[in-house]
Amino acid sequence: MSSSCIIRHFEHYAELDQRDRELLDSLEKSPREFTRGTVIWQQGTESEHFYTVSSGWACSFRTMEDGSRQVLDLYVPGDIVGLREFAFRRRVSNLLTATNATLCPFPKHRLTDVFATSRLLCNLFFLIAARDQAILVERLINLGRRSAREKVAHFLLEMAHRLDKACVDVDDCNHLPLTQVVLADALGLSTVHVNRTLNELKQEGLTTLGPDGITLLDRNGLQDVAGFDPEYLEEDVTSLLKNIGARPPA
Repeated sequence: MSSSCIIRHFEHYAELDQRDRELLDSLEKSPREFTRGTVIWQQGTESEHFYTVSSGWACSFRTMEDGSRQVLDLYVPGDIVGLREFAFRRRVSNLLTATNATLCPFPKHRLTDVFATSRLLCNLFFLIAARDQAILVERLINLGRRSAREKVAHFLLEMAHRLDKACVDVDDCNHLPLTQVVLADALGLSTVHVNRTLNELKQEGLTTLGPDGITLLDRNGLQDVAGFDPEYLEEDVTSLLKNIGARPPA
């Protein structure tokens, strides 16, 4: 199995040839280490680079006029950060490391080179962008129509399913290094409400809560709490691969 997070992520969708692997590997050069809580970029600054997440977690957010914060998305190993800003000259959000993290910057034009060189990778990037749009739609439903208990359980399961594409060790996929503050800012809840909900889930044997984050003990139980349907995270690449003559993963 590849040591590259982004290659491992893409290998969930299709069998990659050596050229495709080299193209993806080129997006993980020049790694930079960041400590937790480092602001990588700020809203309104020039949008010149994307980043791949090699290790750790990052989050994008907007700061409101009253100083409160809305977390827009979280990024896990294998994710490319900044794709939604591809069409813009300036950043439309802020980026912060949620844990100690290794990020690999690459200039915007490098992604254009990948698109021009590999038909398969171009299609897979489009597929991932469509998946991200589906996540956004589900996030809107989560914020607007679910109870606090359902919101928390649903969000935890979503992040665990996203980790499934990046993890080598399955146990790591059930550990989410999330603070209660980040969780509250992502779900539009108070930290008090989040703490109460997490303690309820802990008492029911569904999760554990520690200083280094949240561990999922019973995904099926959480799924019952949230009414979670992972279909929006399970892309169907069959027709896409057939149309471009590519093969599914082995």
